[in-house]
Amino acid sequence: MGETMPHITAAELRIMKVLWKLESGTVRQTLEALPATGDESPAYTTIMTLMKQLAEKGALEVDRERQPFVYTPAIRREQVLAQRLASFVQTVFDGQAADLVLHLAEEAELSAEDLRRIESKIQQREQQERRSRTPRSSRKRKKP
Repeated sequence: MGETMPHITAAELRIMKVLWKLESGTVRQTLEALPATGDESPAYTTIMTLMKQLAEKGALEVDRERQPFVYTPAIRREQVLAQRLASFVQTVFDGQAADLVLHLAEEAELSAEDLRRIESKIQQREQQERRSRTPRSSRKRKKP
């Protein structure tokens, strides 16, 4: 896949989520694993079209040697989530990630465990910041 991440629509993202979980699958397997939304499930041909589009964008690899074709994610979930989150923060919070976090802390229902996980991640990030600001020469211990 190239340097840039392909644009993935909401419908395509539903497909990608299923395939990240399955690791690979046919159109039928993907359709059967799709979580229900509303009263009707999507048509087989709709899922096939979406998967074909994802393959054309480079988001899925297709094994055409097998019948039916088997599709495998060509991009990692973390890459897509990072792109979507960055776009959301830019659009909704004018690029201010701290505003998003503060809003979540105020508005979201977070459990004590959630708060501990967040606190731990903040501590890890602070340690990384301190290490990156410390000059290399002072990080190494001098031998006697």
